[in-house]
Amino acid sequence: MEKGFPISPDRAIFLADAHLNQDDIHSRNFLALADRAAAEKVPLFLLGDVFDLWFGNPALTFAFQKPIIEGLRRLRGEGLRICYVEGNRDFYLKRDHEGTTFDVVSEGEMHAAVGEKRLFLSHGDTVNRADFVYRFWKRISKSRFANEAVAHLPPSIILPMADRIERNLKRSNRRYKGSFPERECREYALRLFREGIDFVILGHFHQERLDRFSREKSTKIVAVLPSWRDRWRYFYLTAAGAYGFRAFKPGEPLLPPAEQGRS
Repeated sequence: MEKGFPISPDRAIFLADAHLNQDDIHSRNFLALADRAAAEKVPLFLLGDVFDLWFGNPALTFAFQKPIIEGLRRLRGEGLRICYVEGNRDFYLKRDHEGTTFDVVSEGEMHAAVGEKRLFLSHGDTVNRADFVYRFWKRISKSRFANEAVAHLPPSIILPMADRIERNLKRSNRRYKGSFPERECREYALRLFREGIDFVILGHFHQERLDRFSREKSTKIVAVLPSWRDRWRYFYLTAAGAYGFRAFKPGEPLLPPAEQGRS
């Protein structure tokens, strides 16, 4: 289990699966949301796969990624609290991006809190135990051996090879993305609720879902984050207990009007 976010804010927003792959409206709005979060002093949690493919090694950074990374670093330097949970398309980010681009980088799951609400954050790619092809790929691709191999091969070899692997992987696990693993997710969440977690927040499935469970006179929540590219939507949570999904609109506040000024 990875360490948690270093603060317990009174509100936060959560976003996953931006899958940015060029300088376009999706990338510009992603940075605009981060800029708005910095202005409103709302911590930002990213639950993986910001890019279609991201190697932590600066030498393996694609050209379009550099201004986005630089933008996040600038905003963090200006006070934005931001953390990252690695997704299945993120590799070895911790060494070069923790303490620079992000406050915290988790290579697995992360515990966090908003007020007194206890959160468990995960990209969600290991929830479905039936996806054996992907689970095998993750063990291999995230291994120390793979990390060392990537570090010693030139970008001219690694980047085209990685692009081919990702295209093949996308085809191989498409059927697992087509339907949500209801039973597996429920079992996954119930185990965490028994440990005192109030919110389980997941990405990976590209589906917006909000499931409520009644547990011992309280309500526990599973929030599954949608793909950013669909409608630029994210999840918000406040210490007062307000939560939900919202669509990002440039120039508008990140939280609903009723929640403004409660920080």
